[in-house]
Amino acid sequence: MRVANTYPDRHVCVIGLGYVGLTLAVALAEVGFQVHGVELNPKTVEVIQSGRAPFKETGLDLRLAAQVSAGNLTASLDWPAPGTSNVYIVTVGTPLGAGEKITNLTSIRHVAERLSENLRPNNLILLRSTVRVGVSRDIVKAALDTSGLPYDLAFCPERTLEGKALHELRTLPQIIGGLTPASTMRASQFFNFLTPTTIRVRDLETAEMIKLINNTQRDLMFAFANEVAEMCDAIGVSALEVIEAGNMGYPRASMPIPGPVGGPCLEKDPYILAEGVTARGGEVRMPLLGREVNEALPSRTAKIVFDELLERGPSEKIQKGVIMGVAFKGRPETSDLRGTLAIPLIKELKTVFPDVKLVAYDPSVPDSDVESLGVEVSSSASEAFEGASFVIYQNNNVIFQSLDLSALSQSLAPGAIIYDMWNQYDSEMLHLRDDTVYFGLGTRILASISGTAGLADTKS
Repeated sequence: MRVANTYPDRHVCVIGLGYVGLTLAVALAEVGFQVHGVELNPKTVEVIQSGRAPFKETGLDLRLAAQVSAGNLTASLDWPAPGTSNVYIVTVGTPLGAGEKITNLTSIRHVAERLSENLRPNNLILLRSTVRVGVSRDIVKAALDTSGLPYDLAFCPERTLEGKALHELRTLPQIIGGLTPASTMRASQFFNFLTPTTIRVRDLETAEMIKLINNTQRDLMFAFANEVAEMCDAIGVSALEVIEAGNMGYPRASMPIPGPVGGPCLEKDPYILAEGVTARGGEVRMPLLGREVNEALPSRTAKIVFDELLERGPSEKIQKGVIMGVAFKGRPETSDLRGTLAIPLIKELKTVFPDVKLVAYDPSVPDSDVESLGVEVSSSASEAFEGASFVIYQNNNVIFQSLDLSALSQSLAPGAIIYDMWNQYDSEMLHLRDDTVYFGLGTRILASISGTAGLADTKS
């Protein structure tokens, strides 16, 4: 369904052109909305105005270029003149404060104040940023009320998957919780141009809670899988086999495989949930325990790698280590470093291996961004593997599974280990160099039953 030129809410201002804002802006422009994007970063504005996305997202460059070229989407440092947009969509970031687990709402407060100045009668305000329960009412509504003008307000959370955002914007149900029934209905009519299904809930707070619960549930699910991995390593069985066999044909088991958990949502949403609940006198336990498990993964990984290498030879022989994949995830492919476990992993490795050269390879992340993490950049997997004593797969980029690990192992240092936090390869199908071992998160048992040939020489 396309937007008619006479539709009263056709002119839209999207505030914040990061992952959430830019993908939404393109999707809206494609169905006929006239979109003006506001962004504080001059470089981001320049890139978007040239028809290019400032980050990697499947299909975004071509579709963005088409809408910019057609004049349906513009980006600017400046807000539109009051009255030129009937709809304002807030998509600014809400990161945790530096060194603490409290949401930084500076951007939300600033935008809310600016909205109160730009507001014209009966504007529609849609809040899409992830916030603690109560922010829509206590901060945004409070600011808008100072204008003395009538308006509609709704919280409409973003729930798309990076790498599939443009597809999911058109297919996922859109949660909508309005300040009033009229606000809810108007927001629902707006989003019906994008998606066939809108789910109208009772109020702002219910919609805020849904987003936080969705992401916290996922974080907890992955945390349990990661704890299963730790337990299986302690027992001496393969977590991969335990999980896959337990899931097979059994309708009441659907545990994911273990792996790193990060990104701009899962790393913070349990804390945002806890912040809102405790502020209202409630108690939060399991979400915080889940975060504790997932955040311990980098230190646990560094210790496992260090301990296994010491069993295989003296530490002074360890000259080089490799991190494969630094983006927070590999599938769908992304260049996003927000919330990536590569950052704490690199920190832990530098503590455990202070004299070892650390290099990283990620085909999806610009070299300058990789270097910003404090490691050297490899231009290829073969360059990365050469002379390395250990290789750690931090993400599961689709390119990695097509690599010939058996061939790459030939250039590793004697007695090297390959530690795969995603267990991407079938160890039985690998033909590594005799003194090289491959194992992963929850499959430490493989280290004791493979790669033992030639160790007498490497330990001497």
